[in-house]
Amino acid sequence: MKKDFFGDFSLYIHIPYCVSKCAYCDFLSFSDMSSKEDYFDALCGEIKKAGRKYPRPLDNVYVGGGTPSVAVSFFSKLKEAVFSSFEVRSDAEISMECNPESVTEDFVAAAKDFGVNRISLGVQSLSDPLLRRIGRAHDRKQALRALDLLTRSFSRVNADMMVGLPGETEREVSETLRVFLDKGLSHVSCYSLILERGTRLYREAKKGDFTPDEDRAVEMYDMACAALSKGGLSRYEISNFAREGEECRYNLSVWQYADYLGLGLGASSFIKTSDPFALRRYRAPVKMENYLEGKRPRTLEVSSSEGKEEFIMLGLRTTQGLSISHFNALFAADFLSEYAEKLSRLRPYLLISEERVAIKPEHFYVSNAIISELI
Repeated sequence: MKKDFFGDFSLYIHIPYCVSKCAYCDFLSFSDMSSKEDYFDALCGEIKKAGRKYPRPLDNVYVGGGTPSVAVSFFSKLKEAVFSSFEVRSDAEISMECNPESVTEDFVAAAKDFGVNRISLGVQSLSDPLLRRIGRAHDRKQALRALDLLTRSFSRVNADMMVGLPGETEREVSETLRVFLDKGLSHVSCYSLILERGTRLYREAKKGDFTPDEDRAVEMYDMACAALSKGGLSRYEISNFAREGEECRYNLSVWQYADYLGLGLGASSFIKTSDPFALRRYRAPVKMENYLEGKRPRTLEVSSSEGKEEFIMLGLRTTQGLSISHFNALFAADFLSEYAEKLSRLRPYLLISEERVAIKPEHFYVSNAIISELI
């Protein structure tokens, strides 16, 4: 598999609709689907405009949310907009997110017709009490049914899980991992609970309804890492594990500072230009009425110093680390000289060569502190 994704160009499409809002979720999503028809009209119009503005072949397409699987009836319209507006490479990775309660034979057929070759299923846990506690719309039975259907239908299937949930036990984590490995998943994303401001769990923690146990969450995460490694899935990023060659190419391209277009409500884009040199991020409107009215995305110029920090932060999320040659070429700099003092101080935590710098796997859980010290 190609290891260098720095030159990729990707498309992210945001579908903001969900059956319900989970207790931990601060993503731009909601359960009111009354705007769906108008939204897809606006989204497909935006895709067609973007295709004219950025006539570049797409290496990756990622349909996320929200829950794209609740919008099956709009897939054919979305497909027409994407494939008539962009050249999608024959070997492009086309990923789509879904949740168990809306995974059906119709969804599978529509996803395949769209061209999806990689599926990501939001499971989080296979414990019914935990699923109810965090406000998930599915139960264990629905998750198992979805896993069976998806693994029969797609060769590349990811499942998400979380550790550190309120009251979660090692046994519950082990059971979720056991099922994932028994199903032969090619990819698992394992996240620690983060209490995001504005979420129900954040408010409950503030009120004292539960107390997060970070030490226990670390132990559960270490247990998950060991189990996944033993099952043949290697960690290639802080929270992501894959069988060899099954890494998510869209995510790798983002972490390697490649260009991407984010289209849809609140979606972000990142574009580099060389003549003149510029780094720009764009953020689409986050209010539905503004998006439907066609309000322009907000533009943010990224300074060279900000770009360097982003490049380092994103690259060091991965076990492969950051590319020194790409850094030097992009910023007309000498990375090893510019960061020599800090690299020397952090050497016990880093793998340093002439070509790459990476965090040693055993120090990944303190990666934030290492990255902060470096930048």
